[in-house]
Amino acid sequence: MELYDMPQIKDWTAHVGAFNLRTFMLANVSIAEAFSVATLLCPEFVEYRDCVFLKLFFDEKIVDSWFGQLKNDGPAVESVVNHIHLWDFFAPASDNENEALQVLAERMAGTWQYSAEMQFPHRRFAVEADNGSGNYGPTVVIYSA
Repeated sequence: MELYDMPQIKDWTAHVGAFNLRTFMLANVSIAEAFSVATLLCPEFVEYRDCVFLKLFFDEKIVDSWFGQLKNDGPAVESVVNHIHLWDFFAPASDNENEALQVLAERMAGTWQYSAEMQFPHRRFAVEADNGSGNYGPTVVIYSA
């Protein structure tokens, strides 16, 4: 999957000529949108009950509930709480966009791993990206290894 295969990029190029990332982003992406995507791609984490959770979605009561349900299995709780579906954030409108979300999930797995290990260098993490076949679209999950 290449950036140039995206329908929006093809439409843009048809109207303005050669594609230029800077010009495209300047015309189509607000700072709030860019910051939101950056927050999802390179997240901050919090440590709680000797586990690490995505800060953006952390809710102590929900996490405590999962600890109870999963018999205090920290990595299992992390894998439930830190599991996201990209379809909850992006609405693909074509097969190319679905394919792009799969690539995005794989890239997110790498940036999540890097972000977590930079914030918690004393810990090791497992990060998985799934293409969503048999699930609700592409997913990414991170938990302690």
